[in-house]
Amino acid sequence: MSAFSDLRVLELGRVFSGPLCGMVLADLGARVIKVERPGVGDESRRFGRAEAKGCYFNALNRSKQSVALDLSDADDRALFVALVEEADVLVHNWVQESLDKLGFSWEEVHRLNPRLVYCAIGGFGAQTSFAARPSQDIIAQALSGFMSLTGERGGAPLKSAIPLVDYATGLYAAVAILGALLERQATGRGQRVRVSLLESAVAMTSFAGAEHLSTGAVPERTGNRHPSICPYNLYETADGHLVIAVANDEMWARFCRALGLDWLRADGRFTTNATRLAHQEALEVILGARMRVSPTAELQAALEREKVSCAPVNDLAQAFACAPVRELGMEVDLGEGVRFVGAPFHLDGSERAAPTPPPELGRDTEAVRRRGGW
Repeated sequence: MSAFSDLRVLELGRVFSGPLCGMVLADLGARVIKVERPGVGDESRRFGRAEAKGCYFNALNRSKQSVALDLSDADDRALFVALVEEADVLVHNWVQESLDKLGFSWEEVHRLNPRLVYCAIGGFGAQTSFAARPSQDIIAQALSGFMSLTGERGGAPLKSAIPLVDYATGLYAAVAILGALLERQATGRGQRVRVSLLESAVAMTSFAGAEHLSTGAVPERTGNRHPSICPYNLYETADGHLVIAVANDEMWARFCRALGLDWLRADGRFTTNATRLAHQEALEVILGARMRVSPTAELQAALEREKVSCAPVNDLAQAFACAPVRELGMEVDLGEGVRFVGAPFHLDGSERAAPTPPPELGRDTEAVRRRGGW
């Protein structure tokens, strides 16, 4: 049995970051009640093409219960209060002002249940002048500088294909909640946890942000190249593309040997990672010409024999069919067309409960109402 099986989580989650946080806790074994608006629900239930069959919602809401409540209705409000009083965690990604007006601010909820961990996921940070503004992943990517780093050199900025800021914010929220629960074991009291899309996006600028703060330099877009490692790029082959990441000078020697380019090691321009970065344009011309004359599979085999990091660029069909992904068992099929990507972690000392299908809107409302709470 999971250590989290007695954990009761109220999720007022919409679209991505809030629902992802709730799903991570559900994957750990927590009991998660997703509170949605009657007749409307999480708007992501309606995202995507009709033939996608709710894939967006399904990807973020497995193993939860759905309770449909109108928090402005007296009876529904009373049931929600009963749930709050017994919950361990409340996580939401509403605009905080909206929840405050309904009487469920941190201060009010803390009075109802001093042991509750209250996690508020915002767009810009509660302490900023932008706190009441709505936000989305792409807004945070743009405002934070994250998007300025993505794209080809000289080209337009690009957002990430997957909403990485939403994803990271949901994960940061889950980690912070677990930290607050651990603290509660010592103090007996809950606390407020605050995370925001903008903070997550700024944090994700990582070494690029650190370089700017340290030197004042403004990093430019480098496409598939790495600003600090060379060679590290996507290469066109005779029949496709191959990604190569030469992590250190020892791997560089093996890389040259694998592709019959030993003469490069004697060229002073390419001896170390630092010199390769300084002469990257010249090196990429040489490597590009070498890659284009050989098929992807032949290059991959030669590099793998020498333990050089490389991979073909799979589409999703190829990715789910390739050996390591297939062996990880990441594809979950619950029947009736409900298929999604499973949890990406393993706890060897805990028994993981089998995932359950994402709930229909309000599926569990009456059962919870009859119990009067949990």
